[in-house]
Amino acid sequence: MTLKSELKTINYDTVLKQNNVDHLIERMLDNIGSTDPELRDTLIFNTLGKLIIEDYLNEKQMGYILEVCLDKLFRGIDVVESDLVFTRSFSSLIIGLLLQKDRDKPFLKDEVALRTIQKSNEYLMLEQDTRGYVERKGWAHSIAHGADLLAEAVRHPAFNNERSLDFLATIKACLFKEGSSQAPFCDDEEERLIFVLEALIEKGLTDEDVVIWLSTISDALDQLKDKEGYCLNFFWKRSNIIDFLRGFYFRLLYKNAKPTLRTYISKTLAYWHKQVYS
Repeated sequence: MTLKSELKTINYDTVLKQNNVDHLIERMLDNIGSTDPELRDTLIFNTLGKLIIEDYLNEKQMGYILEVCLDKLFRGIDVVESDLVFTRSFSSLIIGLLLQKDRDKPFLKDEVALRTIQKSNEYLMLEQDTRGYVERKGWAHSIAHGADLLAEAVRHPAFNNERSLDFLATIKACLFKEGSSQAPFCDDEEERLIFVLEALIEKGLTDEDVVIWLSTISDALDQLKDKEGYCLNFFWKRSNIIDFLRGFYFRLLYKNAKPTLRTYISKTLAYWHKQVYS
């Protein structure tokens, strides 16, 4: 039976009773970066997610999945565009689920959790393939999936607030990535990056910290404009940043939270409007 057929007809209780779940895990991990979107996204990811979240797996099995996915997280990372992006991107989603599971029901040793948090940030900083949806192959979405992983890393009890600046640097780098698509984000990547910022704020990042960080983003965009002028690259990066700021502003507004931050964001948006349209 093919893996696809097996996952379509899987009976979870039977799988466990037959004690063949280890073999099934191995097969799924071997195919986690399949270019078949149904196998990768609908079947493998959802099946692994169910096994992890609904307590079908023991600590040894979850630890093994984590180590394999951490290794796969950097496969082909130095290539601007290849099918290995699917391996990295969907490994990042599984790592995020395992961090979520460990937060709710601890099973990882402290050093493993800390290494996972560090590797998660390293991955997204290094990722160069910024494609969202890939025709015939489905969602690559490495920036969005990497952001989901980073948000889980920040929420984890092992996250040290001293790492906040490193995580902020990664969010900023994502907004300025040259990437493979040579175009602005178009699949809600900015929204997913906001989740990371919100998680950092929940962990104690102050309004002043955020204002200082946002000012460095605006300054970097100014520097890009001065260097390259009103070129496509400038407008693409500006689009990423404006969409990020707008999304963040309205998320705060919906919560009726952080008026100081909202005021600063509003002024920054007005500044960039005048830079282009006045």
